[in-house]
Amino acid sequence: MGLLRADRTLAKRFLGSPWAAETVWKKVEPSKPKRERVTGSKEIPLSSESKRALLYALEEANSSSNGRICTEHLLLGLLREQKSLAAKVLSELNVELASTRDGLSQTPHDDSKIEEFEREHGPLPADVVELQSRVKSIRASLEEAISNHDFAKARACSDEEGAEREKLLRLYHRYGLLGWIYD
Repeated sequence: MGLLRADRTLAKRFLGSPWAAETVWKKVEPSKPKRERVTGSKEIPLSSESKRALLYALEEANSSSNGRICTEHLLLGLLREQKSLAAKVLSELNVELASTRDGLSQTPHDDSKIEEFEREHGPLPADVVELQSRVKSIRASLEEAISNHDFAKARACSDEEGAEREKLLRLYHRYGLLGWIYD
């Protein structure tokens, strides 16, 4: 998921859309293993599949005479770890190791190149639009309270805005719109 979000050019090239992370997430979410949540600054344990995929990425970088592991090498490493959830999902989306490696050898990927992608937004669900309007209204009241030096009202508006933004975030999640708020 991080690879697709970090390099939308790679996602567009091999998955047909810079927003492919959302499609992949919908396939991964029901299948991902349940793990204990890691909080704080701890070293995140990697599965043996993840470690092998990283080693494969290193091998891919070395075989291309590249001095560093780039996003395309990570993609190839994930595809080489055939039993992983990532490789299975990518395969379902017609991203295969041989054709991906061939495509990268013919036209190398430049992960330092940044393309701007504009998402075409379709109509939003009515409850999302309504809650967005409510948050804007609360925000206007907050700014007015601050300009009038009514800090008690400003605090109340700020608290209310925070609660409404949490509701909005849950709606974004429910409708698969999380990418829209990060773009």
